[in-house]
Amino acid sequence: MSVIIQRASERTPQPWKNGLGVQYEITCDGTLPDDWTWRLSTADITQDVPFSVFPGVNREFCVADGNGVVLTISGVDHRCEPGSITKFRGDDVVFATLIDGPMRALNLMVRDGAQEKHLTRNSVGPVFAAVAVLNGQKLKLESEEVELGVLDAVLFNLNNSPLVAQQGNLVFVSR
Repeated sequence: MSVIIQRASERTPQPWKNGLGVQYEITCDGTLPDDWTWRLSTADITQDVPFSVFPGVNREFCVADGNGVVLTISGVDHRCEPGSITKFRGDDVVFATLIDGPMRALNLMVRDGAQEKHLTRNSVGPVFAAVAVLNGQKLKLESEEVELGVLDAVLFNLNNSPLVAQQGNLVFVSR
């Protein structure tokens, strides 16, 4: 198994598609802005703001740091608290209202027709990434332990090997 540790502090900020926020790319299977079938990124949400629209895309959103946000998705409010995962369509009209201050989120986007990928709080089956949420954590891999800060990522090339052990507030990206 090969592992790449990617520190959140080393990612380059990029504007949201709608220009109203900032994101940090973790990994994707193509190039930005549009040549991809899936992508994993983080975002800083510092004000109440509409999300970018991505037609034909399934989105999964996890509150990683801060007090959370209320996502109004096509007119329905969804309270998203630390560690929660919320799923919606990229063509939904989404507006984020902060809950007591700025927050950071983990985002997974998968285009229709691409191989399914999901965010999960527990590792089930093969995973290709683990991202620390909330206060940072430790990840135990076979004989080594890796300390992660909030939104640091571990990218795996598992060759279909299972993750040996995990602990703490981690979100896994399954394939």
